[in-house]
Amino acid sequence: MERKLIRFTAIFTCAFSLFACAAVFFLPALERGVETFGARILRNRQEREERYALLEQMSGLEIMDYNTQKAKEEAQEGTQESEQIGFTQQMRLELPEGVKGGDVSIREDYMEKQIEIWIPDADKYYIYDYPMMGKSDGIEDLDYTSGDGGGTVVLTMSNVAVPESSYDETYLYLDFVSPREAYDHVVVIDAGHGGNAPGATSGTYYEKDITLAIVQKIKELFDAAGDESLCVYYTRLADENPDFDKRIGIANEAGADLFLSVHINSLSGNTSVEGTEVLYDELAEDTAFDTREFAQICLEEEVAALRSKDMGLVEGNWTYVIRNAQMPAALVEVGFMNNPDELEKMLDDGYQQKAAQGIYNAVMRSLAEQEKAKE
Repeated sequence: MERKLIRFTAIFTCAFSLFACAAVFFLPALERGVETFGARILRNRQEREERYALLEQMSGLEIMDYNTQKAKEEAQEGTQESEQIGFTQQMRLELPEGVKGGDVSIREDYMEKQIEIWIPDADKYYIYDYPMMGKSDGIEDLDYTSGDGGGTVVLTMSNVAVPESSYDETYLYLDFVSPREAYDHVVVIDAGHGGNAPGATSGTYYEKDITLAIVQKIKELFDAAGDESLCVYYTRLADENPDFDKRIGIANEAGADLFLSVHINSLSGNTSVEGTEVLYDELAEDTAFDTREFAQICLEEEVAALRSKDMGLVEGNWTYVIRNAQMPAALVEVGFMNNPDELEKMLDDGYQQKAAQGIYNAVMRSLAEQEKAKE
């Protein structure tokens, strides 16, 4: 027993001696390694803070341009693979780890000429840690905010633009094209008045509410049709009052085929007047399919749908949106609010649906006539 204990003690003493010798030999190198690793962490943290300090002085658009230029310079110096900046799309956004391209939400606010890109799991440092790159052509401003589980990139465009997106495992790619490039046909529908501009009134009833109700039903019809070759823009879908420049501006900038404004008539002192009339630009240049032809189709289809009295076409160059339209434009006066019987009809949901159907029919028929005129 004593012999075993002596042998164990000797082995342990030898092992401990060897370990002590090795420690003496390797400890300086180990200490240098720890120091180097710590210095690298400190340096990376310092570089990150310096980068933040630099980028915080820039606008969102300047940050994108800076990232793009720096990547090009690094590619030329050989410190970065050239394919990393060789994408052909206008803009590239890096996705946070674990986020897929299909998780990103893109919304177009065409009235404000803005495109909102919501990226899940993007925190307040996303714009600094995930360099977005691209060309700023046609982009007036880039803003970024975070919250509610993600971050939102808001692009303000110089013109109405349609975002086209694609993605791979790492990046979301974006192109911005004109509505005419994205769709075969573009139509703008305007619900008259809104917000602090009630339009014609009768007691507690306002023109702005009736026109909005009709246009919302028009949208339902176009949405249900599901024609992806046709883009329909609406100047308002809520109780808002876009100014006249915005209403007709969206149509002109988008290169719309047709502009149609929905209104409700009123004639003071005559409660028996009734029927549907349509305004057009009598001073517009004659073309293969012009504003008068469009207005005539609107009148025919609306009268047929409502079985209302045909009040004919009315010269409307005095109306701002009609006069400034760069495409065939018509303003439909569905009926007269000052006629109690006609007002009661226009407040009815079923009658509003008929009015919407008449306008939908008019737009589709007019687009077909336009195509024939081009042949």
